[in-house]
Amino acid sequence: MRLVASTTIATTLLVLTACGTDSERSRSDPSRPPTSDSTTTQNAAPLEWQPTGHDPDQRVIVGELWTAVVTETEVVFEGEERVVVPAEQGGSVDAVLLAGDTAVVSTSFGGEASAGWGVLVDLSTGTQTRIVSPEPTNGGGWAMAEGDLYYPTLGEGGSYCLATMAIADTNGEDGWCAPARTGFANLNASEHGVGLMTFDDRRPIACRTAHLLDQASQPRAVAGPAECKVWDVAATDNGVIFSEVPKAQRQEVARFRATTGSLDGPVQDLGPGTTGTLIPCGGDTFFARDPQRRSDPATLMRWDGSDLSVAFESTSTGDAFLGAPECADGIVTLNVFGEGGDEQVSASVS
Repeated sequence: MRLVASTTIATTLLVLTACGTDSERSRSDPSRPPTSDSTTTQNAAPLEWQPTGHDPDQRVIVGELWTAVVTETEVVFEGEERVVVPAEQGGSVDAVLLAGDTAVVSTSFGGEASAGWGVLVDLSTGTQTRIVSPEPTNGGGWAMAEGDLYYPTLGEGGSYCLATMAIADTNGEDGWCAPARTGFANLNASEHGVGLMTFDDRRPIACRTAHLLDQASQPRAVAGPAECKVWDVAATDNGVIFSEVPKAQRQEVARFRATTGSLDGPVQDLGPGTTGTLIPCGGDTFFARDPQRRSDPATLMRWDGSDLSVAFESTSTGDAFLGAPECADGIVTLNVFGEGGDEQVSASVS
């Protein structure tokens, strides 16, 4: 099974808001020309990849103190002790976030359920505290960074809103709410900022826009992406990185670009990649790239804010791909699939 987030995100666009469909399979649009040549990448300090000891078909998140092993019905945190967090009855495990001794697990439900479920876990004691204020909505992306948790909730009139919770005191509050007939997805957070993609109810193709939260926790549209084509977005130490989908019927295929110097700085072309794989980790940002030719490996690309490098490449070529990377405590975990054998590895970025 291909472990990338593109299918999940497409489902989110359909389910989280009744009018926010993203059915792009009926139309094809050419990509705008790249702003620079991305065929040459810079050399960076190599990462020391090690096997995790787990099956590559498992979802595993390696942290500094704990390793999370995720199934549909539970998350097992392995460390000096063993902490088990079951999914809420009737649901399946969705988001799993890990930082030090703190973890967050959310459960999503099928059907037309509106309320979701999430729990904050103190792994040092095993204490599990349900997140109730604001109440999570069903499904949607969760993110955690710098002691804060971000997740979707429902506001007045059923509006789709972004909740923020201070983990230290579990003090949560409603934040920005998406305008009527719109929603948001692809939420991520790091020490550099919080990014998300908004979408509207335009048919047959929703218009997507990249945003970063400003100091007032309000979304600011990112300059640079082609109108309505963006998918992934993340803040960097000196700008922003984002992806665009050139052809509507191939939502998994993207072109990644980044600004340097500022959010509104010049756009640099980073080349092709896979939607749903962009992840900040250890101060840098990573995304997966499928083989472009039969002789190419699948690669994990690393953007440090100024240079692009290959962080990992598969042994297999041609028929090979990477799962969406996971990050905890500045450690990247990666599932690798190919004719030459499957593997699961991790490496410390910082």
